[in-house]
Order: sequence, then structure tokens, then C-alpha cells
Amino acid sequence: MTRYPALVALILLAALAPGGRVLSQEAAPEPAPAACSAPQDLIVDVPRFPVLAHRFRAKLPVTIVVIGGASTAGTAAGEGEANAYPHRLEEALRRRHPGVPITVINKGIPRQSAEDMVARFAEDVLPHDPNLVIWETGTVDAVRGIEVADFADAIQSGASLLRQHKAEIMLVDMQYNPRTSSIIDFSPYIETMRQIAELEEIYVFRRYDIMRYWSDQGSFDLVNVPKGKQAGLAEEIYRCLGERMADAIDYAAR
Repeated sequence: MTRYPALVALILLAALAPGGRVLSQEAAPEPAPAACSAPQDLIVDVPRFPVLAHRFRAKLPVTIVVIGGASTAGTAAGEGEANAYPHRLEEALRRRHPGVPITVINKGIPRQSAEDMVARFAEDVLPHDPNLVIWETGTVDAVRGIEVADFADAIQSGASLLRQHKAEIMLVDMQYNPRTSSIIDFSPYIETMRQIAELEEIYVFRRYDIMRYWSDQGSFDLVNVPKGKQAGLAEEIYRCLGERMADAIDYAAR
């Protein structure tokens, strides 16, 4: 197995703090600017979230657990989970669904493979009885050169476990950065994730393609970022991802 320890730190906006907590209940800010909009075909996927849709309509409490790696933990933005995309997602959903008690629980821990995360489900995910689990994974598997077949097995076993506990599922693929994407071949892992998602009818949030679109459109410069501005860029991208993820959830929970 090939390892690239230095490259883990180069993955855009990677965070280093482990842990997870229920996000704050403070009022949501204004939505992210139009600069981080994305084409509908990058947001929309076929599967639906009927349970979540019912709970939104009935104004029943909604619990979402986000499990993932460094970018889920979010400390690259300087305030840790307060600026991470799960918190921004919570803010966006509360703004869009007034009167619905919405709780998003961040369980991001850096440098874990898909298999490592599945091993955490029993402690970090299932006890919260989530209505939706958002599973961000694949970066570490690609960086470490973990066999694609092993990555696929982990995704399938994790999805099976979540469904046994009646949770709806959204997979989130890697972040895009022109520099790291020229060094690490993410494509086999992204394609594998999408193939499994199609087979298992799991919603995929195409973060890689969305961030590549922002980069190509000039919405964000993901390469030439002065050190003093990295946290601010991270905060803005996390906020944008939270808004676009809320778009995806609202589409699937119609």
C-alpha cells in the first residue's frame, strides 16, 4: 500500500481536529453568494429521501449525522466546526424549513479511510438514531492507494449497516484542487462510489465536480492562496458547500 503523508496536508482546506458535537442553535446568517451557485445537473441525483420529506412536511424533528474526514471536521476555517460545512448545512436547512427542529451532528475525524469510518458507525452514528447520514469519504483511500475493491467493500458494508437502522444516506465524494488532482488519481474511487450509489440507490453529492466547476468559473482560486487568506477561503467554501448540500437535500426530500 502506497502512502503519501505529505499530500494529506495539501488536500484543499484539510482540518486536523478530531471529535464531533451537536452544532449550535444560533440564528442562521444570510445564504452564500451567487458566486458559488452550481448547475442543477451537478446537484440533482435520482434517489429520494421520503422519510426526510415527511418529517419536513409534518415539522417533526430531523437529525442528520455527518461522518467524514478533515474537511468535515472543518478547522481549516479557523473556528473549527462553527464554520465547517455541516454547520453551514444546518443553518441553511433551518432557514429553509422554519418551525422544523433540525440538528446536524458533526463526526469528522481526519485521516480515516472508508473502512475506518464504518468501524465508527456503532459509536458515532447509530446511537443518534439519524434520519439522514451524510458520509464524506474517499480522500484518504486515494491518498494511501487503498485497493479500490476494498474501498468498494467498505462503502457497501457501511451502506448496508445504515439501512438496517432505517437511515437515509447521502455519499459525498472528494474535494477538488487542481494541484492535488494532478498528483493523486481520484477517478477510480469517484467512479466506484457512483457505481455503488447507482446500484444501491444512494444519493451522491458531487462535491468534486461542484468545486471543479467553481475553479473553472473563477469563483474561487484554489491554488494561489496566500497563507493569511486560507482560513477565509475555507470558511467561504464551507458555507457554499452547506448551501449546495441543502439544495440537494431539498430536491431529494420533495
